[in-house]
Amino acid sequence: MNKRTLTAIAIILGLLFLGSLFWGLSNNSKLTEANAQMSEEVDQLSLLRDKLTREVDSLGTAYEAAAADNVELQGQLAEAQDQAKRALYDMRQAQKSRRNDNEVAYQMRVQIEDLIQTRATLERSISELRAENDQLRKDNVTLRRDLSEAKTQAYNFEKKADNLETMTKSMEAEIERMTLGAFKATAIQVDMFRGNKGTKVTSDASRVKRMNVSFDLVDVPSEFLGVRPIYLVLTDQSGTPVVSQNPVRAKVIVNGAEMDLIALEGRDVNVERTQRISFTHELDVKLAAGFYRAQIFTDLGLLGSANVQLR
Repeated sequence: MNKRTLTAIAIILGLLFLGSLFWGLSNNSKLTEANAQMSEEVDQLSLLRDKLTREVDSLGTAYEAAAADNVELQGQLAEAQDQAKRALYDMRQAQKSRRNDNEVAYQMRVQIEDLIQTRATLERSISELRAENDQLRKDNVTLRRDLSEAKTQAYNFEKKADNLETMTKSMEAEIERMTLGAFKATAIQVDMFRGNKGTKVTSDASRVKRMNVSFDLVDVPSEFLGVRPIYLVLTDQSGTPVVSQNPVRAKVIVNGAEMDLIALEGRDVNVERTQRISFTHELDVKLAAGFYRAQIFTDLGLLGSANVQLR
C-alpha cells in the first residue's frame, strides 16, 4: 500500500468517526441506551484506530524504505543507462575502428598485390636482362672469334696478296724474259665453271669441273704467222703443273734453251695477225684452294699468263 491509500483510509475513518459523533449528538436520547454499545464500539474503533495507526506507521516505514530503494534503484538505473550509453559508444567506436581497420587492411592488400606484381615484373625484367646479357656475352665471344678469324683471314689475304704480288712480279719478269716481243697473248681471261657442262662461274675449288681460257693475239709479226702449236698449262702457286689423266707433253724453246712442258691441252692453230683464241678443258682432277696460273705457250716460248684464285 502506498501513502495515498493510507491517507484515504485515515480520512474515511475520520469521517466515520465524525459521523458517529454527529449521529450521537443528534440522537442524544438514544445515547444512553446505546452508550454501552457505543463505548464498546469506541473501544473497538480505538483498537481499530490503533491497529490502523500501526499499519499506517508500518506502511510509512515501508514507503520510506521503498522510496529509499526507489532512489537507489533510480541511481542504479541511471548508472546502468550511463553504462549502456558508454557500451553503445564503445561498440560504435569499435565498429568504426573495425571499418577503418577493414579499409586499412584493404589498402594494405592492394599495396601488397601491387608490390607482388612489381616484384614479378622486376624478376621477369631481371631474367630477360640476364638472358640478354648471356646472349650478349655469347655474341661478344662470337664477335671476338669472328674478329680473330677476320684478322687471321686478313693476314692470310695480305700474305696471299704479297705472294700474289711477288708471283705477279715474277710472272712479269718471266714473261719479259720468255716472250717473243710483239708475239704475245693479251686480254687473257680465265673462268672456272661448275659441272662438266655447266655455264655458271664459280670460285669454289671443290665445285670446279671445267675451265675456259681465252686470249687475243694482236699485231703478230709476219715471221710468226702460220700454223703453230699452242699449249694451255695450269700451275699452282708453287709453280707445279696440274697434271690431268691424259697430259700433253711437249718441248718448247725458251730463251734459246729447250724446256719440257706438261700441258692440259695442246693444238695446232693457224696463227693470224689478229685473232681471239679460246681453250675449254674438262678437269679430271680435283683442285685445292689457292692461287693458280694459266699459261699460254707456243713452240717458240711463253705467250702470256693470268692468275686465278680459288677458295
